[in-house]
Amino acid sequence: MKFRPSFLPIPPRRGRIALVIALAAALGGCGGGANQTKLTLAGGSMSGAWSAISEGVANTLRRENHGVAITHEVGMDGANAALVDTGRVQLGMLHSAMGRLAIEGQPPYTKKYPNVRAISRVYTDSAYHFLVREASGITSLEQIKEQRIPLRLSVMYRGSLMETASRLVLAAYGMSYEDIESWGGKVYFRALVPSMELMIDDSLDALALSVQFPETNITEASVQHQFRLLPISEAAIAAVNQKLGTYRTVIPGGTYRFAPDPVATFSDNCVLIVNAQMPEQEVYDLTRALFKNLDYLRSVHRSMKSLTGETMSQVSNIPLHPGAARFYSEAGLLPPAL
Repeated sequence: MKFRPSFLPIPPRRGRIALVIALAAALGGCGGGANQTKLTLAGGSMSGAWSAISEGVANTLRRENHGVAITHEVGMDGANAALVDTGRVQLGMLHSAMGRLAIEGQPPYTKKYPNVRAISRVYTDSAYHFLVREASGITSLEQIKEQRIPLRLSVMYRGSLMETASRLVLAAYGMSYEDIESWGGKVYFRALVPSMELMIDDSLDALALSVQFPETNITEASVQHQFRLLPISEAAIAAVNQKLGTYRTVIPGGTYRFAPDPVATFSDNCVLIVNAQMPEQEVYDLTRALFKNLDYLRSVHRSMKSLTGETMSQVSNIPLHPGAARFYSEAGLLPPAL
């Protein structure tokens, strides 16, 4: 799937919020009033984890910077790269793999977005889950192709890491969305909560998503409903990792009540991105503010509990902005340049 041109700008006005947060300390010596610095942060959906995390980042900057206002926009994983690159927003949340594809101009992007840079890792282990209803009788991804199962599958929204990874996973098994639909199945592009509701109502056989584990919605639904988590083959993991820069991981046995054994899969990191043209000193100060408030950030959302000064600079596939790199280097958090 490719982004449609209308998908790349800021999401439609009816589907976003603009929450202006006055921050409390100096950023690059900027003052208030007419000279006030204004930044826009593109997060995720209004009720998702990324919204809470984005608010936490904004509150962190409030603690350290004065004369700055942040407009918090509802955003989307893949689209945030285009928004930041084109200057429509200055900051955004993004899975690292999507940053790599955006910079290179690989699908789902239709052009290169070379101005995407990273400030900090936000969290790690966003693991790919391929979840099926136990009643479907599906026990492996190989079975879907061999039996040409008319699968009803949700891959989350177009252009996200979940959807992009799902295309690659299916391709590694010799399948495509078109194949599934030719067998009488259907591929849906819906968010997790409505997808889970369809699973519970027996209107969906499977859903694929990339999230930290255990995912609360899955855990809660499994109290009354039976699911199965399909392992990803080593060949498929290697193929996806080569394309996306993701890494092999294992969802430990017992993470979910219905999955007593370890499940092999792959994961990605979530990062905070910035436009490459933002002045170095401003990004340096943003990075310093995040570093000084790590204890607070770790309390914002459970996904950030493992964030440390040492891991902040580990942004995988996206180059660090020079301002962030300078801060980490001065703080002794980057290895010396060769």
